[in-house]
Amino acid sequence: MKIANPLVFAACALFPMSVLAANTPPKHYGFNDSETVPIELSSVDINRLVVEGDKITSIDCPEGFCVVTGTKSDKSGAARVNLNLAMPFTAYVSTEKGRHFGLFISPKAIPAVTSIFTAEHYREEQPSVFDKKTPYPTMMTEFTAQMIRYLATGKPIDGYRVHVVNDDLERTTVDSEPRGTETSIDDAMFTRLNEQQMPKPAGLTTEPAFVFTGKHFNGIIYRVTNHAALPVTLTTAQFYSPTTRAAALSTYELAPQQTGHLFVVSGGESMQ
Repeated sequence: MKIANPLVFAACALFPMSVLAANTPPKHYGFNDSETVPIELSSVDINRLVVEGDKITSIDCPEGFCVVTGTKSDKSGAARVNLNLAMPFTAYVSTEKGRHFGLFISPKAIPAVTSIFTAEHYREEQPSVFDKKTPYPTMMTEFTAQMIRYLATGKPIDGYRVHVVNDDLERTTVDSEPRGTETSIDDAMFTRLNEQQMPKPAGLTTEPAFVFTGKHFNGIIYRVTNHAALPVTLTTAQFYSPTTRAAALSTYELAPQQTGHLFVVSGGESMQ
């Protein structure tokens, strides 16, 4: 893939978060074989469960706790689950490709939920936006938009693994649900992040929250907080560094003590 070198700040204009909040998106979960994933399902409606790139063959619940349909008739490989009792329980999922994992289900009186489960490594093995034959600015803009959607909805990004740097505050924005296939940041990656010379405009702090690693470029979501006594106007140029290839902001103004987000595409080298 031939890559140009210009910095693509202009192409990555502000993406309104409200645009991404329309309707109720599916909930995404990562899993490894034999582990148990905590989830919330509707106790008053039909839930739909999907294993990405696979087909669910069975869901085993304790007797009387749930009714499962669609595992033999649904051509997409999804299963439909009705909960009979409003108390937490564990169910076990098996798939056509031999995957097995548990679900710790917490029933809630909420509308129907579609839950999408992605096996470890499945998402990062898919082609990324940088594998497409599209112009360089378009690829940068699309990848930046994918990071913004990830923060808002948890939708995984093809070709990328997600690493959590500090997620304590971010989880409140998505009802404490796990997002994608997340792994904790390791010591080597933490060192690399600290070595990156991220500018520090007066009165502002930038804290990395999520890192996206792939084979072409990397992405980082930073929390930006205004510690000054007055509102601060932001521009992407304030956060330029030699490794930055594109950037976008969730807002162009921060009130005192307000926090926003900075989305950065970096390098071209691997951060792994």
